[in-house]
Amino acid sequence: MYLVVVLIGASSIIWLYIRPVYEDAIIEERVTLISEYQQQRIREAENFTGYWFLAIQELRDQIRENPHNVEPMVQNHIRLFPDLSAIHITELRSGEYFEIRTANASDFPPSDIIREISYPVPDLDGISVTWLPSIQQFYLLAEFEIAGQPYLITAQFQSNTLQEILLQNVLGDGSFSAIWFVDGSVIGTENRNLPNVLFQQITSVSEQRIDGVDHLLVTSPIRSLPVVHATYTDLELVKNPVNQIFIQNLGLLVIAFLLLAFGGFVLANRVRQPVEQFIEDVEPFANYDFSRFFRDSPLPELAGITDKMEEIRKKLAHYQRINVDKIILQEQRNRLLMTYAVEMVAIYDENDRFTFVNKSLTSLFDQISPAGQPLAIGDFFGLKGVSLNMESNSTEKISGYVIDTRYRELQINTGDGHRFFINAHLINLQGVDSRFIGGMMLMNDVTKDREMEQMRTEMIHTIIHELQNPVFGCLGLTELLMVDNELPESQRKEYYEVMSESLHTLSGLISRFLDITRLESGSLVLKKEPIHLYPVIAKVVKSFKRVCEEKNITIDYKIDDTPIITAAEDLMEDMVRNLVSNAIKYGDDGRTIEIELKSSDGYSILEITDHGYGIPEGERDKIFRKFYRAKAHRSINGNGLGLSHVKEIVTRHNGTISVESNPEIGTRFRISLPENGENTNTQP
Repeated sequence: MYLVVVLIGASSIIWLYIRPVYEDAIIEERVTLISEYQQQRIREAENFTGYWFLAIQELRDQIRENPHNVEPMVQNHIRLFPDLSAIHITELRSGEYFEIRTANASDFPPSDIIREISYPVPDLDGISVTWLPSIQQFYLLAEFEIAGQPYLITAQFQSNTLQEILLQNVLGDGSFSAIWFVDGSVIGTENRNLPNVLFQQITSVSEQRIDGVDHLLVTSPIRSLPVVHATYTDLELVKNPVNQIFIQNLGLLVIAFLLLAFGGFVLANRVRQPVEQFIEDVEPFANYDFSRFFRDSPLPELAGITDKMEEIRKKLAHYQRINVDKIILQEQRNRLLMTYAVEMVAIYDENDRFTFVNKSLTSLFDQISPAGQPLAIGDFFGLKGVSLNMESNSTEKISGYVIDTRYRELQINTGDGHRFFINAHLINLQGVDSRFIGGMMLMNDVTKDREMEQMRTEMIHTIIHELQNPVFGCLGLTELLMVDNELPESQRKEYYEVMSESLHTLSGLISRFLDITRLESGSLVLKKEPIHLYPVIAKVVKSFKRVCEEKNITIDYKIDDTPIITAAEDLMEDMVRNLVSNAIKYGDDGRTIEIELKSSDGYSILEITDHGYGIPEGERDKIFRKFYRAKAHRSINGNGLGLSHVKEIVTRHNGTISVESNPEIGTRFRISLPENGENTNTQP
């Protein structure tokens, strides 16, 4: 029966837990294979169209340089590129055009329509692309000017070869590729009913149900074209090998368990009686009765053990007679160890009166009861300031005794305003006649843990508050875009820009928080090297030049010939950028921000004075906490992570940071960094 249960349990674990993990690994491997093949198709397509882009760019440059030789240039390009079927050059103001076509060229759609549906080609200024899959035509548009007159080159390419490159599939049966366009059209479906694919800037993996069959979908954007390449693979074909392997393994497992069950049955019948005899002989040990001797075992495997146990029984019976003095000595040792234990320990008798209290608990009693130490458990829990937050208990019987364990969470408020959180365990012992014998109380001070938990909770609430605004904003706009299909394109673009800005804000907040966390945890390895702070400061100030001009702010330097320090340059730049950004934000226009860099007693000293709003005295010790912002200036855009990041950077470089502030004068941050890159005992 036990073997059947084990067999069912093992089979369930293999099928329900191990098989999905292996299946996920197979799917992940298949996704990697599909993704690599897909990227190969995309690279081949981009290389193929890249010649088209270069051809149109070269034609545009040639016409600019020699506008009187247009026709030979165009004919030469058509001869060089077999897929190029026609070139149409239009003077945009007058509408006049020049055109050269091949026999297989199609009629050109109106220029304004092509321009409206075209998309710019990345890294190629003035060149855009339009792909019309319905007529298998590919258009490249290049705008330029000659003598102030705007012109447009429209080149028509046959897209058959490009489609063959992207739709080629060598992944086997159950897989196929498709090309999705921005307008929702698709080629390569082969009469399949495919759900729409979302356009994303990264490769994504998902599952879709197509005509009643689950498929694995891998989509990747083509950077130079307004299309997404999608590869579909029948998910069942990927999973079938996994199921077959595990069914075979389960079959082997069943056979192995049947053989084991048979062998176990034979062995159990052989050893049952000798084992039962051995157990009968061992049972008196539980009650410290060593008078019963061990009988000889008819089972050879147990004969040696029986002989050894008989020797042990004789020795235990001997030691039992002489061990009373050792027990008394051991009790004294235990009391000495409990006296100096960090945990608070007390022992009480059948009347709940304390018979032993160690030093840690005595110290607590002195704080909460200066008038006198409690004499009993009830006196302690009845003290003023001791309150019970939670209580639970459990009972267990051992060798005729009853162990009653009670757990209590206590909050203790002392007369001097201190508060403690204590976890107390009361272990009560009852005899065989249910009479209370006595007990022991163990208590642990968890005040610091509670304070840390409260700090973590406050930080999580702050993070959620900072994240929910961009998330809810993007969610609302996304739902609006999904529901309202008649929104004008300009308004959609505005919504997309708002969503992009919100997501950038969210990404920046998360990145900043992760940077601080990695620095605090020590997981970020600093690449320190000898640097000078002045070029770092100059680089940061230069990046704020436009903002300073808009707010009429002047940044005044005072730079001494300071020595080189050993530091991570990127973190030094983050440190200076945060301080300068705050100096610009927290103050009125028309100010002068002072930056001073000097050397003093082996330290490089950086001081930044903003002459801005200042920080109230009660908040200066809080501004380096994560997400903390001064109450008077919370309307100014920010997330409260900048100064926390600065402090962690300075700490990791063995430096110090201090702040001086006056609401009438402004704020000055002062950073000291050791010039030899090492910590010292004193700092200026």
